[in-house]
Amino acid sequence: MIKKSIKISCPHGLEPRPIAELVQVASRHESKTYLETETKRVNAKSIMGMMSLNLENGDLLTVTSDGNDEEGAMEEILSFLKSKLNLVG
Repeated sequence: MIKKSIKISCPHGLEPRPIAELVQVASRHESKTYLETETKRVNAKSIMGMMSLNLENGDLLTVTSDGNDEEGAMEEILSFLKSKLNLVG
């Protein structure tokens, strides 16, 4: 299992379209991947769970991946977050 934290640095937080894209990225991998904030932990492959996070600018987001392809899953998810959403790790 690997775990990494990143800070949201988007003026409007995470909006529905990038969340849907992030779910697609997570779903490409066999590993179980979760995103969590201070108060909530959700499956990164669940669109409803991801929408319920209500991520806002300045929030700390922790990504956890566990499974056979956990390193690939983590790398792709972090790459997506950093490039598409201008997040910092």
